[in-house]
Amino acid sequence: MQNKIVLGIDFGSTAVRVLTLELESGKVLHSVEHAYEKGVNGVFTSDSDSLLARQSATDYINSMKMALKKSELENKKAGIAMSSVTGIGVDATGSTPLPVTKNMKPLSSLDQFKDNLNAYSWMWKDHTSHKEADKITKTITKIRPLYLTKIGGAYSSEWFWAKILHCRNIDKEVFDTAFTWLELSDFIPAVLAGITDANEVKRNICAAGHKGLYNDEWGGFPDAKFIEALHPDLIKILKTLPKKTYSIEYNSGKLSKEWAEEFGMPEGIPIAMGILDAHAGAVGSGIKDGSLVKIIGTSTCDLVLGDLDKSNSNIEGVASVATESVLPNYFGIESGQSAVGDILDWYIKNILKNNRSHKDLTEEAESIKVGASGLIALDWNNGNRSILSDPMLSGLIIGQSLQTKDFEIYRALIESTAFGARVIIEDMERQGVVINDIVNCGGITHKNPLFMQIYADVINKPMKIAAIDETVALGSALMGAYAAYSKEGKTITYNELQDKSCTVTEKVYHPISENVKVYHKLYNIYKKLHDAFGIEGSKIELYPVMKDLIKIKNG
Repeated sequence: MQNKIVLGIDFGSTAVRVLTLELESGKVLHSVEHAYEKGVNGVFTSDSDSLLARQSATDYINSMKMALKKSELENKKAGIAMSSVTGIGVDATGSTPLPVTKNMKPLSSLDQFKDNLNAYSWMWKDHTSHKEADKITKTITKIRPLYLTKIGGAYSSEWFWAKILHCRNIDKEVFDTAFTWLELSDFIPAVLAGITDANEVKRNICAAGHKGLYNDEWGGFPDAKFIEALHPDLIKILKTLPKKTYSIEYNSGKLSKEWAEEFGMPEGIPIAMGILDAHAGAVGSGIKDGSLVKIIGTSTCDLVLGDLDKSNSNIEGVASVATESVLPNYFGIESGQSAVGDILDWYIKNILKNNRSHKDLTEEAESIKVGASGLIALDWNNGNRSILSDPMLSGLIIGQSLQTKDFEIYRALIESTAFGARVIIEDMERQGVVINDIVNCGGITHKNPLFMQIYADVINKPMKIAAIDETVALGSALMGAYAAYSKEGKTITYNELQDKSCTVTEKVYHPISENVKVYHKLYNIYKKLHDAFGIEGSKIELYPVMKDLIKIKNG
């Protein structure tokens, strides 16, 4: 097994990344990426509907080929042949379902649908299905209340069934042409394995459990009576779904001859089960029992483990809970925020017209004391994922005056995402979820010390940083390593693989006591706004908010 390598292939929101890991040592050798080329930053949007976000399946495949070529060149420079690849892991955004024919042709690749965005991949941040999500939640509440206990109390417009139902409601031609819908994290492994029959695709428990209402407690995917209550036409999709889904203890298939020959890899090497990108990031960050991993990027995903034998799997206010969706023998508890980095990018691109940089705004924002701007914001520019699960909520900034500076607003937006993160953590802890340790990963965590210090001060917990930027791709590579060892008949655990590859930086952001005190006052104001605008029937008095902000500003 020495000198063998494994690949982690990560399909993010804007690009595909390939990370190469030395199998025996667990050392990351290099990573490369190739941006999706179609749409704007890989995403097709609509001027008439701001909630729409679609992607091209052929763009995924072509970008993966380009990234693999780049990886091949980097390996060659290091004297490593692609024939040394012994396992592959794959992760992807989700819920990102795409309609396919029975012989695995994405509908977006067919001439009749090449210009029809409804036949494309429905990206995770596509919220056009919010009405359908409401209907699903109401139907669950009425006839299958048990389902609510695994989805935090509400079904999301970001998820599998809502998107398919919305397609049925707005474009019956696309719906009728599709044999089934596949999550991107299942589609890519199937493509690599050369599977040409959609019925033969193994589906991963991560996407199915967190996004598709799959749970062993009710026998897998929802029953026909429930699906028929949503819409009778959905029964045809239900019939294509398997009775069983699989965790990353299993393989999705073997590398096909076509892909092996094109890139010089051995035919038949194992391809690990697919997984959602954030969950791969948790694996690559070294997640363990009692730790919270925050994957911070355009949005955030928070992941916590719960022991299958000891933990409560019925948790309110989180996005979802699924069995073995992260690591074997644990529940995966998922929560998060629909926009974090996206909010800061929106402010710079749309409001400041790119006349200011993140670096400049951060440096100036760092120069002011906590609370000195007199501002507070709500982080709902892309709706609220947790704990309210409401895509129809929107952003808000309060406390502006004629003296307000652009960098003060920038800081308030960062603080708003930290307040939102604290709401999630406090709500989980209230329900008995144990969080002893917080590990953060993603580009922001390495690039912006102010951002991380604000999080430490607001949440009042130390913030650790995963040492490697590409924790998501690393998680996928560890899955490839697990598959490689298993093929050789060697027993190894994911914890053992993580111990070899997953480290944190020496720099840990500790709460600063004087900042914690001021942020606690600001958080109480944020929570008032959060509940007043986010909870129906709330009778919270908002009159003091502006005056309290001025008091904090004046010290």
